[in-house]
Amino acid sequence: MRNTPPRATVFDVAELAGVSIKTVSRVVNSEPNVRATTQERVDRAIAALNYLPSEVARRLAAQRGAKNT
Repeated sequence: MRNTPPRATVFDVAELAGVSIKTVSRVVNSEPNVRATTQERVDRAIAALNYLPSEVARRLAAQRGAKNT
């Protein structure tokens, strides 16, 4: 079995960037109303941590959103 470091999470990115997880989500999803300086901080944190959003989490969130509409 390989020893791989744990994957960075949205919580790790938020902590490093000094923002909420919702702000990280807004940046990742290219939503409006995020200041350019905040977006840059989040983008730097994402790069520093090699963060990749979880596809499983995205699918679950999309399903949950579809049920609530």
